[in-house]
Amino acid sequence: MNFKQTSLSSLNQVSEKRSALFKKLQINNLEDLLFFFPRDYEDWTEIIPLHLVEDGATVTVKAKIISQPKLQYRGRLSWLRTSLSDGATVISAIWFNQPWLSKKLQVDFEYYFHGKVQRQGNSFSLQNPQFFDQTEYEQQKIQAIYPLTAGLTQNLLRNAVNQTLALYDNYLIDPLPDQVRQDNQLSTLEFSLEKIHQPQDKYEHVLARKRLAFEELFLVRAALYLLKRKRQSELIANVLEPSPQIREKMNALRSSLAFELTGAQIRAINDLLRDMRQVQPMNRLLQGDVGSGKTMVAAFGLAYAVWSGGQAIFMAPTSILAMQHFETLSSMLEPVGIKIELLTGQTSAKKRREILDAAEKQELDVIIGTHAVLEKDLILNNPVLTITDEQHRFGVAQRSALADFEQKRFYPHRLVMSATPIPRTLGLILYGDLDLSIMDELPQGRKPIQTYTAKSEDMPRIYKIMRQTVERSEQIYVVCPLIEDSDLTDLESAESTYEKLSQKIFPDLQVGLMHGSLKADQKNQVMEQFVAGEIDILVSTTVIEVGVDNPNATLMLIQNAERFGLAQLHQLRGRIGRSDLVSICILLSDSEDELALERLKTLCQTQDGFEIAEQDLKLRGPGDFFGTKQHGLPQFKLINLYQDHQIIERVNRSFQKIIEQDPDLKSQNNQNIVKAIKQRYPELLMGITL
Repeated sequence: MNFKQTSLSSLNQVSEKRSALFKKLQINNLEDLLFFFPRDYEDWTEIIPLHLVEDGATVTVKAKIISQPKLQYRGRLSWLRTSLSDGATVISAIWFNQPWLSKKLQVDFEYYFHGKVQRQGNSFSLQNPQFFDQTEYEQQKIQAIYPLTAGLTQNLLRNAVNQTLALYDNYLIDPLPDQVRQDNQLSTLEFSLEKIHQPQDKYEHVLARKRLAFEELFLVRAALYLLKRKRQSELIANVLEPSPQIREKMNALRSSLAFELTGAQIRAINDLLRDMRQVQPMNRLLQGDVGSGKTMVAAFGLAYAVWSGGQAIFMAPTSILAMQHFETLSSMLEPVGIKIELLTGQTSAKKRREILDAAEKQELDVIIGTHAVLEKDLILNNPVLTITDEQHRFGVAQRSALADFEQKRFYPHRLVMSATPIPRTLGLILYGDLDLSIMDELPQGRKPIQTYTAKSEDMPRIYKIMRQTVERSEQIYVVCPLIEDSDLTDLESAESTYEKLSQKIFPDLQVGLMHGSLKADQKNQVMEQFVAGEIDILVSTTVIEVGVDNPNATLMLIQNAERFGLAQLHQLRGRIGRSDLVSICILLSDSEDELALERLKTLCQTQDGFEIAEQDLKLRGPGDFFGTKQHGLPQFKLINLYQDHQIIERVNRSFQKIIEQDPDLKSQNNQNIVKAIKQRYPELLMGITL
């Protein structure tokens, strides 16, 4: 039986109408149902004596019915009441609007009851308890709890899963080679699928989850690896060989800099130049902490591409960031003869036509812009390099549109830049189809940002520090979690903070307001004023998190800091400390939560984004690392990217061992891996990833 092609309506009690309800949960066939895992479990294994039950607790008890169940009605409402005893203590049990149970419950029979305890005076009762006899209990003492939609019940879903498991009969080939299972002490696929739905004890559930979480991550890791191999074998890029003249120009460009490149920058530039000399298109991630100098690396890549006879595109997620990159790169590259233009949603129609015309005639070397560069009317005569900054902020459709330039005979080399540091083990999963260059040094002259925690009672002192900062002709960011006040929370909003600072605290200073609801041209105007020194204090939401660069900003106050993730706080902090001036970041929080305080303490103790990312993984709650949907990866059902460090490391280690022996996954054992990917994650092999 092919589970992927078998409708749910083939199951008992699942009509076509009910099948439509299952589809709301993305369950379209029996295979989907098999991999629709419980979100929780009811554990009936711990039996509580009746004399130990407590008000409000959900308990499992073993007791005999000692009184005839009594059914009563009031209008349409009904309740069924009886007495239970375990030989030492008596309590009552009551069921509302379930009159049919009166025929199932038998006096002097012993059952296992599971329900919530309610106390009235000195009497206790179980409210609407589920119950099993001895045989049923042995089969179902741990109950799976599934996500539901209106019209579906737990019993309906459990029944459908039970029928599917009965039909299973090794339908799926186990994709994990025997050696991988042995090395990592993993159960078989058949055992794991049964026990994730129907564990008899906690240990069986742990075994099943470990195996299935390992497998889903393993298959994604393998799929991204295969995608990378496919690109290397099928796609052809322009081979950009360096002539003596190009070498001379590159050396002159380096000599023209007013500062020394860091070792990390030199290594990254060499990675780019080496990749662009290959017949396979470069597909590289440049991952570096805020302020590590990634734009400078990009500048050398752009120069090399242009001097080799090609054109390039540089895409940023916001017009503010695109403008900033344009100014930085223009000042560096236009003096050496490279023609650069800016193309955003704010570009006038006339200017846009001029840019498009120049690009097609190759009278223009580099276009820097937002998603506006993805419009079909932009035609480059010889595109050899695309660079995307903070690519995870673009949607999947926008990212894949950038690949439209492959319509040319040669596929462009591709560089992705990110200031979101993540642990290397996790990076191997999320960026498995990319080569990795890590920027782990800051440019010379940068001073560590002094970071402190503070409470509301410290505000008078903080205002004094703010005043002193402005008197030194330096500038300030004040970051708030909300745009405007809300009745639902007492968090500080940007609008109320702006009013307080501009009208009451610093009426003599220039205070600006920046948030995501402003129109693009308004945002640009505010940022231009701030960079020009016309605004002393900029009150903002996290819209300034990425990229905005003002070397004169030396103080940042983050309000309700406990409401931000560690990585996000680190990104925000990176907006200051971009010169040789002393910079201070103040994390304001009145939270008493120990975990929140531990996170803020981590930020005070280190400037290393990768170390902070490691801590973020350990301290932050469940969820995907900045949303794997943004990467075009499937939504993980079991693996927790924040908590399952050991599984992530084991997957990487096991997969590395396999490809060292069989790089193309050609052996019979490893072909099962490929078959499983095609069966379960076909979208991955289409190539829509970071």
